[in-house]
This record gives sequence, C-alpha cells and structure tokens, in this order.
Amino acid sequence: MKINFNPDFSRLKKTDIAVIVAVVLVFVSFLVAVKMLSDTVEKHYDNEIIVCLDAGHGGDDVGAVSADGQRYEKDDNLTLTLKVSEELEELGVKTVLTRDSDEAVSLKDRCKKANKKRCDLFVAIHRNSSPTGTGVEAWISKREKDDEKTTAKTLVSELSTVMGIADRGVKNGYRDKTANNYYINANTNMPSILLEVGFITSEEDNAAFDENIDQMAEKIAKVIYDSLQN
Repeated sequence: MKINFNPDFSRLKKTDIAVIVAVVLVFVSFLVAVKMLSDTVEKHYDNEIIVCLDAGHGGDDVGAVSADGQRYEKDDNLTLTLKVSEELEELGVKTVLTRDSDEAVSLKDRCKKANKKRCDLFVAIHRNSSPTGTGVEAWISKREKDDEKTTAKTLVSELSTVMGIADRGVKNGYRDKTANNYYINANTNMPSILLEVGFITSEEDNAAFDENIDQMAEKIAKVIYDSLQN
C-alpha cells in the first residue's frame, strides 16, 4: 500500500504555526548550545590530573633579550617547558602545551586552551629582565585561586636553591600600575602561576639556567605533582 504524505499546512491556525515554529527554534537552540559547550570545555575525569604548561612568547615575539643580544627568552622558555612536560608525563600527569615549537600564540588563545581542557593548574614559564636583577620569582593573581600561592612559593624556593641564585618570592598582581594582574592569571579558570626563572640579562643567572636545566625541570615537575595530590 502506497502512502502519500502531503500535509496541508493551509488548514493550520496561526497559533498552531507559531507553536510549531517555537518548538523548532527551541530545538535548534538546544543543538547550538550543546555544540558551543563542547567547543568550550572537554570532559575531565576525577582521577585525571591535567597541567597546562605555557612557554612564554614565541615567533616574532622573542621576549626579553640577553645583554649581548644573542639569547632570546622565547627559546629558554620553550626548552625548559618541554623538559618539564616530559618529567610530568613520567609522573603520570597529562600535560597540555600552549606551544611546542617556535610559534606565536596569543595570550587569549593560551588561556582559552587551558580553560577548554579544564586543566588543574596553569604554569607559565618565563625569564626576567633588568640591568641589575638576579633571582627567581613568581606572580599570581591579586585574588588567589585555591592554594596557588603555596605552590608558587615552593617552586621559587626549590629553583633558587638548585640554581644558586636569589629567592625573590611570590608577588600578587602586575609589575606596575598598568594592569591589575598578568593576563594569564586573570583569564584562566584554574590556579595559575607565572614563573620567572632567573634574569636573561644576568650572566650569572644564564649560567645557572644552562648548567642546571635538567634538575630544574625535575624540581618543577615534582612540586607541581605534589601540589595536585591533595
């Protein structure tokens, strides 16, 4: 038996049509919302630890430069970040890298990636710059998230010991009055730390960085791992 389906919408009342249109719109809106949510965050299992490692600068943005102009911050940041990632993976911690090569990545995209992956911690690795500065320091938000200050203090202390340079402590906010916080600290949903691993403008700090980089990576990974066990 052949069935012809040819509905006559002309018999529908305006109210009926309005209801049908409303139902369709609600359904379409639901599908759009689901798609947007899936693009915003990803599933995160309770027993899974995910850390976002952010190698500062990259591409045309070289960051700070050594006194002789031969050393770029972007390169030191990436080298140390990749080593830390390897150490964390060996400890069973999943790592998300904002960049794994010499490429330009916007601050917005760095934070967006960490937020989408629902990372447990965000650590940005940088080198400092000043004509006379030396030592290790960390920056966190003025409005601290969870126990990030304790983790930052331990990172600074361990690195200053390994490198044999000054412990400059943990600071809140931004280096001057042009902003309240560093962008990554203000725009990540998880605890976040901007780590300044010595001054690239200091020959002493650069020598300590090069001579101890493997041990530095081990220490950073261990501190991060321990901080996320509670």
